[in-house]
Amino acid sequence: MKMEECTVAAVFPERGTVRVKREQSDGILSAELPILFQWTLKNQEYTMPAIEEPVICIFNGSVGYVLGAIYNDVSTPPVKDVNKRYMRFEDGSFIEYDAKAHQLFVKIEGELNIETKGVVTVNGQTLTLNGSSSTD
Repeated sequence: MKMEECTVAAVFPERGTVRVKREQSDGILSAELPILFQWTLKNQEYTMPAIEEPVICIFNGSVGYVLGAIYNDVSTPPVKDVNKRYMRFEDGSFIEYDAKAHQLFVKIEGELNIETKGVVTVNGQTLTLNGSSSTD
């Protein structure tokens, strides 16, 4: 088995696979490689890498898998705090949770839609709607 730093060359979102450029192997283009996802059966997680995204792959001959993306000099971590979990989207929207401060921040560039079969409960000291506060 050989581990390589590669670059995503093609993305196949309907199959959860990519083709990568293998810089350490004379820049050859791989076959379609499955991406390692955290969950895929009852609980599911999904996100696809972008073209040119740096990834780590493991190969056994021509058969391989994408283990995940990595930060480098071109794409640096957006947050530098071990207490935070962060997810940013291409349009500028993001979700950030600070476990130390117990704060969740969500910025959405579009609409927010919440769908539930149950009750929505908001507990807190202040509720602000359209810039005006309501305290209960």
